[in-house]
Amino acid sequence: MAILASACPLCGAGARQQQVKIKIVYGGTPEQHFLQCSSCDVIYLFPATTDVDDKRFYEHDFDKWMAKRSGDESWAKPEVQFDKLGARELPLRMPWLQKFVRPGMRVLEVGSSSGFTLAALRQIGCECVGVELSPEYAEYARRLGLDTYSSLQELEASGSTQFDLVLHYYVLEHVNKPRAFLEECLRYLAPGGRMIFEVPCAKDPLTALYKIPAFDAFYWWRAHHWYFTPDSLDTLLSQLGCEFEVYPGQRYDLSNHLHWMLTGQPGGMGKYSHIFSQDTERSYAEDMKRSGFCDYLIAIIS
Repeated sequence: MAILASACPLCGAGARQQQVKIKIVYGGTPEQHFLQCSSCDVIYLFPATTDVDDKRFYEHDFDKWMAKRSGDESWAKPEVQFDKLGARELPLRMPWLQKFVRPGMRVLEVGSSSGFTLAALRQIGCECVGVELSPEYAEYARRLGLDTYSSLQELEASGSTQFDLVLHYYVLEHVNKPRAFLEECLRYLAPGGRMIFEVPCAKDPLTALYKIPAFDAFYWWRAHHWYFTPDSLDTLLSQLGCEFEVYPGQRYDLSNHLHWMLTGQPGGMGKYSHIFSQDTERSYAEDMKRSGFCDYLIAIIS
């Protein structure tokens, strides 16, 4: 029998509002599972991993886990990730960033990985700084000429503490205390600055709409302390006392979804692009976002 938390770690709702969402955690221990709070809608790992465990995991094992889990060669080496992940992610990120970015802006990315986002912003004329736990990926970014620190503490010690834009992509779900993390990031914002970040959406259509068991066994994994819905992300951001907006996003295409349904395996992006037109793919993604079943959320804090 699964052990339940005595209170929600996000909103503080009591034990009666906590229920088991998923019993099996990919890469987790037998006693770990995901709980969901019926009060704020957040989903969280319980019992959680410790900060010490997380630091060791992200410094030494995260990229290997990602490569094994997804079968995606983008995680094989930093230079491969820079090219392949950059080609996939930048077309999604840049339309949002271009609304706010101007030449001469100082930009900080927390969890900057191989530096592909910062490198793109540097081309626009921004002064870019990264924070990356993985020594291998941080060193690769430094070789590209990107100032990259191993932690926010190291960044602060450098005296570089004011930025017009603070970014983090798929980081918040990995931290033990999301409110404290966001508050720390906000300390680096210059007056009038913005923070932009993305997180997975717990209403991903493969789990929340199509309910594919093989996807559940893949999706709910120990690296994520949290899975947010629009409601639970609103709860978290409301605690900061800042203005914010949250938008839906859909990364994975119709081909990927069909591939999961047919094979129960990851992959399949663009597999049926010779059949589905770009208009069909765009319409499918827009329908997912409009329905509330989408695979990520974009937050903008000012």
